[in-house]
Amino acid sequence: MTDLFRLSAVETASAIARRDVSVTEVTQAHLARVAAVDGAVNAVVEPMAEAALADAAAKDAGRPDDLPDLWGVPITIKINVDLQGYPNSNGIPALNKGAATADSPVVANLKAAGAVVIGRSSAPEFSLRWFTSNPIYGVSLNPWDKTLTPGGSSGAAAAAVATGMGCLGHGNDLGGSLRYPAYACGLATLRPSLGRVPAFNPSAADERAAVLQAMSVQGVIARNIGDVQATLPALSRGDWRDPQWRVSPGEWPRARRVGVCVDPFGDGVEAEVVSAVLAGAEAAREAGYEVVEVTVPRAVDAAVTWGELLNAEMEETLLESIKEMGSAGINRVTEGFVEAFGRPDRAAFIAAQARRITLQRDWAGMFRDIDALILPPSSAVPFRNDQDFLEPETIPDIIAAQRVLCIINLLGLPAASVRTTDDRPVPLGVQVVGPMMGDETCLDVAAGIERALGFDLRPIDPQV
Repeated sequence: MTDLFRLSAVETASAIARRDVSVTEVTQAHLARVAAVDGAVNAVVEPMAEAALADAAAKDAGRPDDLPDLWGVPITIKINVDLQGYPNSNGIPALNKGAATADSPVVANLKAAGAVVIGRSSAPEFSLRWFTSNPIYGVSLNPWDKTLTPGGSSGAAAAAVATGMGCLGHGNDLGGSLRYPAYACGLATLRPSLGRVPAFNPSAADERAAVLQAMSVQGVIARNIGDVQATLPALSRGDWRDPQWRVSPGEWPRARRVGVCVDPFGDGVEAEVVSAVLAGAEAAREAGYEVVEVTVPRAVDAAVTWGELLNAEMEETLLESIKEMGSAGINRVTEGFVEAFGRPDRAAFIAAQARRITLQRDWAGMFRDIDALILPPSSAVPFRNDQDFLEPETIPDIIAAQRVLCIINLLGLPAASVRTTDDRPVPLGVQVVGPMMGDETCLDVAAGIERALGFDLRPIDPQV
């Protein structure tokens, strides 16, 4: 069997289960792919060849009769979660030391499911940008077009998956950091419902502050929705270290009615984005869903609330660290967020927290009439790479374009990303949002869209 790196996660696990190929052979193929193409995208910044091959050999020698779902599937882990034996730098040179002594729950769950970690993917400083570069490893590139961002903050994970350097790429999402890289690289993902996937970093000196707890989630990026679906049960396994983990409610009724909103904020969406959303809506119709136009509740209020909560918390917990340890570029970006959303005081923070639950209720009411909602991930096509650093005067435009990502984090809702165009330089897609804990519904609708469109979703060679 040749070109093993071209197989999906499901195909890889099936081939190993049939004994058509060994875990070692699969691992070697993906490590060879890293060696061959990562120089063109700078995504797998910490290859783990020795550890990966040792793990693969141990799996081949101790193969159980009942194989876990991801047995032998190669995956990368983002550098902002704890992986035992490696530093959790979060893209910050001052923190790139001191190996973690235990795995984070998301890593532990993926390992327990049989995945083989072949390397670590890069992240921007503090994982706070929709771009992926840092002073430790440099700039990660979009394999479709190196002049464009691969997204952030999980852009390197997306670039790796798009080029076949692992079947899956771990990432996380506070303001679109799973969905935007999937959008920018023509891939698939799921931003899980808040609490669905356990989160914790054992190496952290302090607990995550309240807003991060309420809006950040862990997940994976893949080349197709089927691989995301296959990974969700493993990711969702409970871990006592996250007391906010929530048990899945079980099967949801099959979605029948899907809403679509092209321009949630009513202030303009680029033509290519409109085409991607309309293509997703038409594919949903072809897949058998009733598709209706909707107006989302209070989108502007939701975006402002996201920014106010994030800024208020950062002011108290993170800005001083960014000033001390961050580059001039990341400090300018944080200033841009202050300019966009202000410096809310205690009263404003309390008011924003109260408004959040009102907005969640409004959206829950909307989901009484529809089962899922198709939205653009961004109102713009992917930005120029490192645009926020190189053209800081455009930061307000960048923030405005990404609001449609951020409101989903505020609400804590699940959202699947799926490709809906085959355009160049980069194929675009949509996000399929569902009600709280309706993760499977989002994935089912996204899978229907993907099947109706029938694109070639195999790895690509980087465009240089």
